[in-house]
Amino acid sequence: MKKVFLFILALMLMVKTVWAQSFDATVNRTTVPEGETFVLTLDLKDVDTSSTPDIGALSKDFTVLSVSNGYRTNIINGDVSKSRQWSLVLIPDRSGSLTIPSIELAGYQTQPITLNVIPAGTTDQLVQGQAADTPRFKISGDIDNFSPYVQQQLNYRLTIYDAGGLQGETPFFVTDNDDWIIKSLGEPQVETKIVNGQTLREITFNYALFAQRSGEQTVPPVRFNGYYLTKETRTDPFARFFDNDPFFASFGMNDVFASRTPVVLNTKPIKVNVRPAKVDTGWWLPAEEVKLSAEFAGDKPQFKSGEAISRTIYLKAVGVLDNQLPEIKFAAVNGVKQYPEKPQTDMKVENGKVVSYARMTNVYIPEQAGEIILPEISVDWFNTATGQAETAVIPAYHTEVMAGIQSSASVAAKPRPEQQPVLMPAAPSRTVTTVEQVDNTQIIWYLLIAFVGGIILTLLVSKLITFAATPTTNHKKAVLAAAETKNLPKLRDELLVWAAAEFPRHKISNLQDVADIFQNSAFNKELDRLREALYAETAKDWDDKTFIEIFKKISKQTRKQRRKTDEPLPKLYR
Repeated sequence: MKKVFLFILALMLMVKTVWAQSFDATVNRTTVPEGETFVLTLDLKDVDTSSTPDIGALSKDFTVLSVSNGYRTNIINGDVSKSRQWSLVLIPDRSGSLTIPSIELAGYQTQPITLNVIPAGTTDQLVQGQAADTPRFKISGDIDNFSPYVQQQLNYRLTIYDAGGLQGETPFFVTDNDDWIIKSLGEPQVETKIVNGQTLREITFNYALFAQRSGEQTVPPVRFNGYYLTKETRTDPFARFFDNDPFFASFGMNDVFASRTPVVLNTKPIKVNVRPAKVDTGWWLPAEEVKLSAEFAGDKPQFKSGEAISRTIYLKAVGVLDNQLPEIKFAAVNGVKQYPEKPQTDMKVENGKVVSYARMTNVYIPEQAGEIILPEISVDWFNTATGQAETAVIPAYHTEVMAGIQSSASVAAKPRPEQQPVLMPAAPSRTVTTVEQVDNTQIIWYLLIAFVGGIILTLLVSKLITFAATPTTNHKKAVLAAAETKNLPKLRDELLVWAAAEFPRHKISNLQDVADIFQNSAFNKELDRLREALYAETAKDWDDKTFIEIFKKISKQTRKQRRKTDEPLPKLYR
């Protein structure tokens, strides 16, 4: 009987232990505004395992911003229970009814959870209420042409609506191919409105997009990584003294005790039908306007044989990139030598349009007097406004070449074949005074060597001073040191300092500016991962080894990249 009692007692303890073991999933809210985060908590109780949950299934509808874990021990009435928890900060990838799938760990599975992700809707809905599940942010992107020609400028308007104190970096297009060239059209425009008694900000960015191949294309989506401050009054010891006075809050007194709540906003991809080029041969230049002009050096050029005349050709095209401008060819002219110089190009933003300029100078040297005709210069282009092919023309130039002074002098100086040398008569006898001459050749060589040596020494000293004064090597070491220690805020700051030192002509204020300089897909992905990790509670899951490997490769290319991009006109448009 005693054995039966012990068996029943052991069985009850075993059943109690089995009942205590569980793997549960909970969320801090089931209604989530679009673009905002929520917390998924996974709780494993009284199960001894070193495994971690498989969260791969979450990537279908959610983006995982951070993962943290911890242990907890509870003692209730002498019963000891242990649990292990994982906290995941997630953000929905779309609006609507989404399901957090069942997650498996050590033979246990959580129950699915259904979320209601509220779309941002209209701008008025952003400020209708103060509830935590009311959307406070919205992002939208639209274009002005759904059927552009290949390489034609397409205007993209991005608007972020903010009703909750949004902060963050510059938005960026999510793309890893070369189907589009994207240029910024200047600084964003910020407009503040009062809607339903609350403040609403509209932040508008304008971009120029150029499709690089025809057919059905997708305008890549735009992502904005930001945050808003959530005040923690429980940890704010000064709140009761100032009674939440906005005057003191404006000085940042309470911001010290606030936490950053991440916000990730994404636009929807836009389908467009890109029409092919209208010409089979020749240069394809789809523009809204093309102008071609020319001017000679001086008001009224006078052509003379043997003398140089300079002529500059100007080309202006609206709605195209500078690398789309054609190279102007100068036709040969009988009796005239031509020396065209290398063309110079420039690109600006004027009235919301990308405007490209080219300037080419050609030097003409007539070889003989008489009439010459400089042929017309033309550029074929396609008018995207009218849908017609057009030609910009500089008419042919007729002029008379006069005989040059240099040419006449050279003819007169030629000796005639029959002319005999004339012998000068002997000079009369006179007293000759001998003057001793010193050979200065050796002294001149010494002075010349000393002069050249001084120049070389000056250049070397200047180079050493410049090298010593440029701390790019130290900046690179600082970036690597911050990456190795996973100090992500310091890594971000050191990256900006390093890039500013390497490319002083560029305006660098955020990580996207750094990405725009290199335009390297692998490096851009690492910068994206760094952005996401900056908002996480811990940098444990950030891969420092991959970042260091790619950064070392990209930093070796800075000298070549600096020569390519450090132009008089900074590249502000990516």
